[in-house]
Amino acid sequence: MSVNNAMMPLQGYIVWRSLATSTYEDITLEFVKNHLGLYYIKYMETFVIFTIPNVGEILNIRDGSTVTPNCFILFRREVRLCISSIGLRIGRTALSRHMSNIWQDLRINEPNLVDLFREVANNAARTFNDQRLRIRLIDGSHL
Repeated sequence: MSVNNAMMPLQGYIVWRSLATSTYEDITLEFVKNHLGLYYIKYMETFVIFTIPNVGEILNIRDGSTVTPNCFILFRREVRLCISSIGLRIGRTALSRHMSNIWQDLRINEPNLVDLFREVANNAARTFNDQRLRIRLIDGSHL
């Protein structure tokens, strides 16, 4: 039986596995996973837990939009929240570059996470569309 030594916890230590890295404008962000299966955004030696939103949270963040965000937009929002909690300020262009790099790496190194974001985004869109009241007026004068 083969064991992945890179993910084995040492007694009293947390072991991290890098899933994606992006360096742009002298800022390096890393998307990591620990031996317990939790995801984090890492900047220098600061780790911030990365969470996956549920359908209810997604429906509450629409800000009046008539559509729900797609999986990449949801992912970017969660990473942006992590970056903000670190106190790091990254401009839109740099943030977009980082997100694109990390997303591409995750599609290869952690496709289950990408699929989970797709599933949550699709479920939120389905729920949102089911909740919308659709009325179609029909001119019945010719009936």
